Amino acid sequence: MRTLMLHGHSTSSFIFKAQSGPFRAKLGNSFQWEFIDGPYSCPPPRGLKMVMWKAYKWMEKPGVESIKKSVQWLQNYIDKHGPFDCVCCFSKSSSVVVALLLYHAREVANGSQKPLPFKSAVFINGNLECSVLEDLGLPVTQEAKEIERKVEDMVKSKVDAMSNLASSLVKPQGLWDDTSQLLHDPDELPEPSDCFGLDFTSFPPDAFISIPTVHMYGGKDPIFTSSIQLAYLCDPQKRVMYDHQGGHDVPRTPDVVADMTSAFRKLDQQLKAPAA
Repeated sequence: MRTLMLHGHSTSSFIFKAQSGPFRAKLGNSFQWEFIDGPYSCPPPRGLKMVMWKAYKWMEKPGVESIKKSVQWLQNYIDKHGPFDCVCCFSKSSSVVVALLLYHAREVANGSQKPLPFKSAVFINGNLECSVLEDLGLPVTQEAKEIERKVEDMVKSKVDAMSNLASSLVKPQGLWDDTSQLLHDPDELPEPSDCFGLDFTSFPPDAFISIPTVHMYGGKDPIFTSSIQLAYLCDPQKRVMYDHQGGHDVPRTPDVVADMTSAFRKLDQQLKAPAA
C-alpha cells in the first residue's frame, strides 16, 4: 500500500517521520511511505524553536481561497507523483485533503471523469474547515464557527507552551492532561444531528466522503470536536473511529501503536478485497 504522508501545521515531513515511526516500523515492505513538506515555509511555533529551525504550513493564510490554492498544489503533486492507495494526514493537512475530496465530488457530480487521487484516507487528529462546507453550500451554524475559533486558539496556546519537542515525541509530559477548558465530553460522542454546531442529517447524500477512512483522535485534544465532525462527514459504512485517548499528538504507547498498525493492515486488506 503506497501512502502519501502529510504533516501538521508549522512542522515538517521530518517531524512526521518521527511521529509515525513506531507504527510504520511494525508494517512490512508492502507498505510504502512518501513524505512531503507543505507548500509554504513558516517559522516554527515558539515552543519548538529549540529543536526545529525550519517549518512548513499547508495554507498561506486563513480562508477558503487559500485552501483552494493548497488543494490545487496537492492535486498537482498527486498528478505528477501518484496515484496513491492512501493518504495519511495529521491535523491541519486534513483540511486540505478533505477539501480536495469534497471539491472533487462536486466536479464529478457536474460531469467530470477525473479519478480520485487516492483510494482511502487516514486522519490522525483530523481537522475540518467550516469555510469549505460553506463554500459548497452546506449549512454551517454560527455555533460551529465559534467552536472552530475557540479550538484553534486552545491548540495554539498549548503548542506555544511546549518547550522540548524531542521529549514530547516520546512522552507528552502532561501537556494535554489539563482538560478543564475543553469544549467537549471525551467520553461521549454527539448525535449526528447536533455535532458541535453541525447537523449532518441535513446534509445531502452526495456531500459525504465515500472512500474508506480511518479516524484516530484523542479525547484530550481540543480538536476532538473537529475530528468527530470530520468522521461524521464520511460514509459510516466505510469509516473506522478510534480514540487514542491522548492529546494533539501521535501517541507512542505500545497499545496505541499496535492499534494503529492494525488499522493500516485492515485498510490494506479492504483495498485488496475484490469488489462485491
